[in-house]
Amino acid sequence: MERRPTVLIVDDDEINRDILRSCLEENYDILEAADGQEALQVLSDHTDEVDGILLDLIMPGMDGYGFLEQYSKEKRWQNIPVLVSTADERQQTENRCLEAGAWDFIRKPFNPAVVELRLKNTISRRRYAEMQRRMMKETFSRYMEPAVVEELLANGMTGEDIRIRNTEIAILFVDIRGFTSMSEQLEAEKLVEILNHFLTLTSTAIQRNGGTLDKFIGDCTMAFWGAPLPCEDKAYRACRAAMDMMEWASEFRTFAKENYGQDVAFSAGIHMGTAVVGSLGAQDRKDYTAIGDTVNTASRLVSIAPPGVVYISRRVAGELGGRAEIESLGRDVFLKGKKEGFEVLTLKGLR
Repeated sequence: MERRPTVLIVDDDEINRDILRSCLEENYDILEAADGQEALQVLSDHTDEVDGILLDLIMPGMDGYGFLEQYSKEKRWQNIPVLVSTADERQQTENRCLEAGAWDFIRKPFNPAVVELRLKNTISRRRYAEMQRRMMKETFSRYMEPAVVEELLANGMTGEDIRIRNTEIAILFVDIRGFTSMSEQLEAEKLVEILNHFLTLTSTAIQRNGGTLDKFIGDCTMAFWGAPLPCEDKAYRACRAAMDMMEWASEFRTFAKENYGQDVAFSAGIHMGTAVVGSLGAQDRKDYTAIGDTVNTASRLVSIAPPGVVYISRRVAGELGGRAEIESLGRDVFLKGKKEGFEVLTLKGLR
């Protein structure tokens, strides 16, 4: 059973508190405070319970403005709506309160129907925002480190950040070489164990370097940098993740040989450019992903990379500058789906 919402009434006038309580007590649990300082204490003690605040402006001690100033400094209170109750109809008063963090206004003398309607609508807005936040947290926790997701949400990431749009990203594909032949030799349980080790290793490197894990495609991992929020030094971070994978792969290779009798090696491909990024898919099943020629090019690079090799594009090499040790294969490498030759470079190391 869903709990009843709780409202904190803040007013130094006991008659006003009685009026508001009688308006609301049928549908709400009520907390009360006689000034801003007392309200801060009540809110601190009942943060997880309070769904809305009705705040008087003019009070002795700490007035409504003082309360709003302290309330706006606490991140844990930012999603608790404050409705200011005042007889002051001046626009500058309303502007000042809105700038300080108020969500809405209720004019004195109180109209009970208006009070309840405004409060109901504001709490509904809050609950909708919380639902959106939970959905975004659940969605992005699959792609990024939970701590990073919390930081993004705390800094104001909204549904606008996951809408479909053209975005410049650096994209990485990495896969297990010879996986098809391996799958013919191993029992299903052992094959899954190898695959899970690989996917854990790649996702750890991606998260460690601030990337967005897009998806696992069989024995391939896809990730990108630059969305949902901008990312500094996208190409370097993607290459750093790939090099971490290659470094860790040597230990994994020894482990796979000793335990499964298999010689396991990774290859990677990295490209950078504009892609369509956003929540894509069917009406009832969407994923946050990237599509377009930039994605296809990175996929083609990994498909031709030998075991233990990271292939990058000239665009990525240009972003790395003198921080990378690279070797060009020339400009006449033909990637599947491309009519003209493409310059492919081997990333040998990062400084």
